[in-house]
Amino acid sequence: VMLPEVRVLIERAAARRLALEGLLDALPDDYWGRSAPGDGWPIRSHAEHLATIEGLVAETVRTVQEGKRQVWAGGASTTADLAERRAAHMASVAGASREALRAAMARSRAGLVAALASLEPVHLDAAVLVAGVVDAWGKPVGFSLRGYLGAWPEHDVDHDAAIRRAMETPPDLSAAALVRRAQRGR
Repeated sequence: VMLPEVRVLIERAAARRLALEGLLDALPDDYWGRSAPGDGWPIRSHAEHLATIEGLVAETVRTVQEGKRQVWAGGASTTADLAERRAAHMASVAGASREALRAAMARSRAGLVAALASLEPVHLDAAVLVAGVVDAWGKPVGFSLRGYLGAWPEHDVDHDAAIRRAMETPPDLSAAALVRRAQRGR
């Protein structure tokens, strides 16, 4: 039987994902390369991240279920390792079609939900350390798995907002002119 607080998190995340999927479905094809000022990722990268990141979260949950009382989120103890693991996951869907990305999002979510469904109350008290999150003395900060998972439904909201900012950003006309010039020169 699934823990009630886990069920609530799953339902919250499902509602956020539904809104995000609607946004991605309505996104014109020529917007996938857009990014908002200050955002290092274009819309496509946000979608690739969303299609794969929950695999790292599920890995964290499964590690806790194996009896570990303290784990590193995504199995990475350094920011470089975490970025590398995230990039490797994203590379697995790089250039995928909108439909393939949506399917990958659904598979990733189903895998995480399956891991969450078998959590027991004791698991929620395990400490999750996130690479790069340190206290004033430079020591890693631990969150309970309960707290770590509490932030999970909001992850889609953050990316939804980034995608919306990118959609509102006009295309870089100088870059478009350079592309057109290069295409004519062929």
